[in-house]
Amino acid sequence: MTRCRGVSSFLEPYADGELSPDKIIEVEQHLEGCERCRAQVRLDASLKRSIQRSVRAAAPVTPAFMARLSAALEAEREREAELIESEPPRPRMLPWRVTASLAAAAALVLVWGATQKNSANESAKGPDQSVTDMNTMNVDQFIDDLVNYHLQPQQPAVTEPAALEQFDPDVGVPVRLPRRLSEYGARWEGGSVVPIRNRRAALLRYHVGGHKMTLYVYDAARVPLESRLKPRVVRNEPVYVGWERGFTIAATERRGVGYAAVATDMNDQESAEIVASLHAP
Repeated sequence: MTRCRGVSSFLEPYADGELSPDKIIEVEQHLEGCERCRAQVRLDASLKRSIQRSVRAAAPVTPAFMARLSAALEAEREREAELIESEPPRPRMLPWRVTASLAAAAALVLVWGATQKNSANESAKGPDQSVTDMNTMNVDQFIDDLVNYHLQPQQPAVTEPAALEQFDPDVGVPVRLPRRLSEYGARWEGGSVVPIRNRRAALLRYHVGGHKMTLYVYDAARVPLESRLKPRVVRNEPVYVGWERGFTIAATERRGVGYAAVATDMNDQESAEIVASLHAP
């Protein structure tokens, strides 16, 4: 096993997701057996998140800025529409400025929808419950725990798909083995229930084309991961993606059930495609 001195210079770029796949595997193999280096990675990640939160708090996105951005997008669409109408009709692709505007608008709609949904969820709860949830659930810490469990191999509690139903009372939502993942070559190894902060989630272990993937099933109403991840549309479905300590994270929701995939050596598009398939019947 690689000694600490041999991987110490890679820990920071590993946490930032900047290592090559072969170096990621080397560092992960070391981390599995070295608590000291795992603690260093957790500390680095916590410091970076603290800095990010401070910067975001110092420069919040104001309603006035959103209004100016929306007005600029609308003006650009109108200008491009006038240009198209003034030209003779012929088959043509949309100008890149139009596609960029539409993509930006789609992202804004996703972010606005997530904000409205979170507001509705908070309104539906009583004030005491809302305060409790805000105090006890930190999304950054939740994501950090998802990565920690992904790094820690453990004996699954069940290996039969039908046995997953026994997780329902602990998790608070139906836990079923997704059918469509086999189309991506995903091989299920087993599942367990794991405590994450003051919540519980079902942990499903997979191998996808030689890569490790952990799929978590949880109550989406209590864990708004979309507030931390970036919105994306895949197969006309909303998906939220990001990176944490060198791992891709992709999340989605279906009928109140949240799904979050943490993968080793997979890019964010591959992870997004996998979780988007969970919307298929």
